[in-house]
Amino acid sequence: MFQSEPICILQAGTTVDGRIIEQKIIDEIAESYNPEVYTARINEEHFNWSYKYGSVLSVEKRDDKLFAILKPNSMLLRAVEQGQLLHTSCEFVEKFSDTEKAYLTGLALTDNPASLGTTQIHLSSQESGKVYARSNFTINAEQFSADEHLDEASLLKKFQRWLNREKADEQLSQQQEPDEMSKKTEELLEQSLEQNKELSNQLGQLVTCLSKQTKLGNSEEETPPEEGGEVTELKGQVETLSTQVGELKDQLQTLSKQTDEHDRKPAGSDVEEIPYL
Repeated sequence: MFQSEPICILQAGTTVDGRIIEQKIIDEIAESYNPEVYTARINEEHFNWSYKYGSVLSVEKRDDKLFAILKPNSMLLRAVEQGQLLHTSCEFVEKFSDTEKAYLTGLALTDNPASLGTTQIHLSSQESGKVYARSNFTINAEQFSADEHLDEASLLKKFQRWLNREKADEQLSQQQEPDEMSKKTEELLEQSLEQNKELSNQLGQLVTCLSKQTKLGNSEEETPPEEGGEVTELKGQVETLSTQVGELKDQLQTLSKQTDEHDRKPAGSDVEEIPYL
């Protein structure tokens, strides 16, 4: 497991701004801290919303000082390498849960610590395979995994390549689907136009034949003769084409539902107001 050597995170006595840190705070935190009960996470400048820079593995008392062993991540190492956030600032409650004792609940990285005597973290490479920090903060570089050992530029390049690949795959997927859909729609439209044209021609022929028969029947004032074979055949063709056109219309409507965007509701129109507790 990757961890630091003990560093001073708190000292009893007067702080920079005049507050008093009692010795019993040091004693109780050293006695009570247990990461299995509650882990103190490392943040930036006491911001609850900040990224986390690791966690506190354990603490120990050395006279009037409180030392901690940290489990840092690559973000902490980058900040220190850039000369930022070189000190620590404790977050603790004086009566934790039902213990009635002080407990370390968090640790902030800062450049303006309130406590005196905290360890200033500086990294320097002094021996092959190890990275040392002045003031007793030692880091074994060989304990890094392959991903953690990559520098910031390499990580950024890998992330950019991953984003580009994801974006390309998404664009290709989105492009292929509309292309296939458009091709099918185009084919159906062409079939519909051809059949509509043929249906129109045959309807015209049928109307012409029926018109001739009507005129003939009126002139002879007799019962109209039975429909001839040509008229019957035209009626059958018209009915067939009408059925085919109806099927094409249904297919086009189905495709339209698949490609058209659904109606949208205004944001919050279907959400009930929830009062704060």
